[in-house]
Amino acid sequence: MSLPRREFLRSSLGFGALFALRGIVRAASPASPPLTAANGTSRPGLLFDAADLPRIRANVQRPEFAEFWTYMTTVDFAAEEKFLTHELSLRNHIADMGRAQTIMMRSAFVHLLFPDAQHLALARLALKRLLDYPRWDWLRDSQHQPVAILRGAGTAMALAHVSEWLAPELTAEDQAAISRGMATEGGEACARGVRDMNHHDQAGPWGLNPDEEGLPPVDVARWPRILDETNLRITCTAGLAVAAVHLWEKHPEAPAWLALARDSMKLYASRMNRDGSFGEGIGYWDFTFMHYCFVLEIFRRKLGIDDRGLLDFPLMARYALDMTMPTAGHPDDCINLGDAFVAAGSIPLSWTAREFRDGCAQWLTLQPKAIRPNWTTSWTAVWFDSTVPARLPAQEPLDRRQALGIIISRTGWDVQDNVVVLRSGGPINHEHADRNSVIFKAHGERLFNDPVHASYSTRDPKWLLRQTEAHTSVLIDGHGHVYHDGHDGTNSSTAAAQIQDYRLGPGWMTVTSDATDAYKRANLPAKLVQRTLIYLKPDVLAIFDHVILKTALPISARFQVFNEDGEGRAAVNAGTFRIERPQATLLARVLTAGASSLATGRLKLPESGGIYPFTEISSAAATEHMLFTVCSTAPDGEAHGDITVTHEGGFWNFAGTHRGQAVKASFVAADGSSAPLITL
Repeated sequence: MSLPRREFLRSSLGFGALFALRGIVRAASPASPPLTAANGTSRPGLLFDAADLPRIRANVQRPEFAEFWTYMTTVDFAAEEKFLTHELSLRNHIADMGRAQTIMMRSAFVHLLFPDAQHLALARLALKRLLDYPRWDWLRDSQHQPVAILRGAGTAMALAHVSEWLAPELTAEDQAAISRGMATEGGEACARGVRDMNHHDQAGPWGLNPDEEGLPPVDVARWPRILDETNLRITCTAGLAVAAVHLWEKHPEAPAWLALARDSMKLYASRMNRDGSFGEGIGYWDFTFMHYCFVLEIFRRKLGIDDRGLLDFPLMARYALDMTMPTAGHPDDCINLGDAFVAAGSIPLSWTAREFRDGCAQWLTLQPKAIRPNWTTSWTAVWFDSTVPARLPAQEPLDRRQALGIIISRTGWDVQDNVVVLRSGGPINHEHADRNSVIFKAHGERLFNDPVHASYSTRDPKWLLRQTEAHTSVLIDGHGHVYHDGHDGTNSSTAAAQIQDYRLGPGWMTVTSDATDAYKRANLPAKLVQRTLIYLKPDVLAIFDHVILKTALPISARFQVFNEDGEGRAAVNAGTFRIERPQATLLARVLTAGASSLATGRLKLPESGGIYPFTEISSAAATEHMLFTVCSTAPDGEAHGDITVTHEGGFWNFAGTHRGQAVKASFVAADGSSAPLITL
């Protein structure tokens, strides 16, 4: 992996020689290895000690870490040097500073484990360029003072690591420059962020650095209020915490920063749902708690403060398990409500597994694609403990009603298992306009899809993927429920839905959700927008939509088809529609109370960005609409059974057989103040 220094300089076509002539490459001192004091005695590192290095070296060479380690060690040194030397802009924090930070951390970690002159040279150059930035973030407060939330906090964490990892190769001037930045752009700037979030009613509006490059169109004036309860509170807190630890007993404000950071951690914990669920979605749970666990670790290791009891981490690992939804070719697929698009990564899970000997967290850590190719996965390499057994909890429920209002009903956790999801509940950061939307995954395929990779920018056509019309949801006269215009980010709207009824039995689940208020807030004449699901495991799902309006208008129910790979197909025929994916099909029988039609369509997006097909039930203008959709799924190549759908004497019914299973249910539509009473 590494070359002797002489061979490296001879074979690097001038790159290493160029660095050496600049004085960037310095030979490591054998008398002063990483993570030891100048006198040779051990000192606790931020996340690990010198004695841990053999274990970490062994971890990165495990098969599960292969993709991560290939990413870490496969570097185009010339291209990265060119970027750092000639292309990086000190006015671009989002892209350029982020890339410089990644370059530094990747090469510093590789060099720490397996000393390598090329990686050392690149890490030191990236460090130099990061320290050239006069500001570490692109935000400022109402007094035009810098605020560090994401980029600034991340830079503080990165520099604290490099200060330790490259200690033998850094000069006293290097360390002094790091400490100066940690004080002003780390501690002080992060403290401003946390304090303004704590007191957002008194905080003045935030703004952007006026000369910043590459910013999206966003108004950050209300961000002290908006960010208060979001994942970015914890990134800011992590930057504050690491500055306090790095400058402990060296800076007069370090104790105040520590107290502020601990209070922020406790406040955030107090807002978490008791069932471990996380409103911003599983991807943001992962991002949030990698930083949260980092803070817990550095406080315990460096200052002897043990705050691990603030939250039930094994319980949150069960939430991460609930949100998994592996599909064919995508073992890290997830229940992707809102902006989440991938299952939890290994970083907070590996910490939870180690700290609590939690087999569920370990099982999730070792799932395919959980150990991801980015530099932050180095924390997984640090925390992974191979002695923790990986196992699913023996009595883990297959049905879950989360405190968030999300209903999940599944047959298991494997690719071929089936999953039904209903999105009820209230507004949250990173949400979409998706109340009462449904996901149905069966036999390895997404059959009723929730779109992934919606844009964060209103300038991008894929902002549409955030809207109701891009979900498996109901539209009134072509319009969805209330959302926001995105001018100040991907924050929460005012849309809410309520679970009216939820029942479970052997092999079945029923749920009714009322989203009327969300549609009223969009100035639509809604008196009732109610959706009921009847799920007969594993393959039959019935959806009953009941809509009552003040004035006669048409409504429609859309069913989105997953087509990111171009393999999604939809067709309609004589009161039925069919969705086809390579490994599974869905057949839906449709019955409505009034005149209606079936059609296929696609979202109005440029084809260059992908084709997004759907099927749609359109109900003609009326003040009351009832749409009954009874679906069966089957592996590709298998026939669908004979299921009859009727509406007689006020009763909605379906009965028949599918894949050898007898299915039967009936109900009467309620008046909206209650849910239909279902007989199975």
